[in-house]
Amino acid sequence: MLRSLFPRLARLGDDAMGHAGAAVDRALVHAALGLAKRSPDREDISRDDHDGRLAQLAHVTEAYADPRYLADPSTFFAEPATPAPRLDAVRALPRGAGAVVDLAWPSGFVPVHAAPRDAYLAFEENRTAHARAWLHTAPAPAIVCVHGYLGGRVALEETAFAASWLHGLGLDVALAVLPFHGARCPAGRQGMFPSRDPWRTVEGLAQAVYDLRALVAWLRARGAPTVTVFGMSLGAYTAALLATVAAVDHAVMMVPLASLADAYVEHREGRDDAPPAWLRPRIEDAFRVVSPLARPPRVAGERALVLAASGDQITRASHAERLGDHFGAERDVFPGGHVLQLGRGRAMSTLARFLSRHDVIASR
Repeated sequence: MLRSLFPRLARLGDDAMGHAGAAVDRALVHAALGLAKRSPDREDISRDDHDGRLAQLAHVTEAYADPRYLADPSTFFAEPATPAPRLDAVRALPRGAGAVVDLAWPSGFVPVHAAPRDAYLAFEENRTAHARAWLHTAPAPAIVCVHGYLGGRVALEETAFAASWLHGLGLDVALAVLPFHGARCPAGRQGMFPSRDPWRTVEGLAQAVYDLRALVAWLRARGAPTVTVFGMSLGAYTAALLATVAAVDHAVMMVPLASLADAYVEHREGRDDAPPAWLRPRIEDAFRVVSPLARPPRVAGERALVLAASGDQITRASHAERLGDHFGAERDVFPGGHVLQLGRGRAMSTLARFLSRHDVIASR
C-alpha cells in the first residue's frame, strides 16, 4: 500500500509546484502589462495610434517579404567571420579545472534593411558582443547558453544556467549576451528588444543569430568537438532560430517562446485591452522572417530537446508543443512555472541524460 501511495504523493507535489509557478507567472504578466499601460512607451499595438502601428507592421511585413529570405537563410542571415575576442580573466577554477573569462568582440552585424539601419547602429553599446565562458584547460564539448528577456547579466546567468555544474559535466560553457541586454543595453533603456519597434525586433533577432554564430565559430576554432545551444524563454526562441540557420550539433529549448504573436495575444486575453483576433496573423506576418517555425530545422529531431514547465503562464504549453512538433524533438515536462522553476533539477537531469546519450558528456 505504501508503494502505491508514494507515486500519488509525488503527483500531488508536482501539481502543487505547477500551481505555485503558474500563480507567480500570472502575477508577473499582470504587473508587467500594468506598467506598460502607464508608460509613455506602451507597447499596445491595438490601441494608441492604432492606424500608425498597423501601418508600421504592414511596412515591416512588406520589407522582409522576399521569398528568398525563407527559402535560403543565407540571403537574410549574413555569415560572420570568426572573431578574435578580447579575453578578460574573471577567476581561475580550483584544482586546475580551467578558468572563467569574459569575452568581447566587435559585432560586425549590419541591419538587413536600409530603413532602420542608421537608428539601429546608433546604439554604440550594442555594437560590441559579449559572453562569459567557463573553459577547461584543454578544449572540450561546448554548450552555448542563451538567456531570456531582460536577462544578460552574466553573473546572474551563471546561476540560471548552473554554469559550474555544466562545466563539471565536462563542458566548456559560454553564456552569451543578446542584443540590447546586459552590457549591450544603453543606460536606462531596459526592454529595447524585443520591443514596440518591429524593425528593431526583426533586426535584433538577426543580430542575435549573427553574434551566436560568431561565438560558435570561435568555440569550434578553439577545438570544441561539438557545440550545443541551450536557450531559455526568449533565449530558447533564439536557439531554435539559430538551429534553423546554422549547423549546431544539438539544440535544447527550455520554457520556450515559439511565437511573438501568440505571446502578445495570450498575455492580454480576458483584459479590457485584449487585442482583436485579426491582429495575431498581422504580427505573425511581420516577424515571419525571424520565426523559428518558418524554416526547416538543421538539427535532426533526435538531437533536439524541449523542456517545458507544467505551470508556465508566460510561454504556455502550446509554445513547447509547436517547437517540439517542428523539430521532432524529444520532450519532457518538469513541475513549476516559467520563472519559479521549482522542478528545474529534474529538467537539468533530463538535459544531462540527453547529452550523455549523444556521447557529448560521459555516461551518467
